[in-house]
Amino acid sequence: MEITLNGEVKKVEAENIHDLVKSLGLDSDGVVILHNDEVVKKNLWSRSNLNLRDSVEVLYFVSGG
Repeated sequence: MEITLNGEVKKVEAENIHDLVKSLGLDSDGVVILHNDEVVKKNLWSRSNLNLRDSVEVLYFVSGG
């Protein structure tokens, strides 16, 4: 299915946010997911199903000094 991932249309096989994060090889401890402009808590990722043309933004925490 096609979704918009960080502003780009992508074809993905993931059924939910958890599967998407896993398929992208991301460290789940350092990211926040916005699904259709709503923050999704990590404990709800596996229940947050993706649908055709959904928008997903992956935000990374970066520390600095």
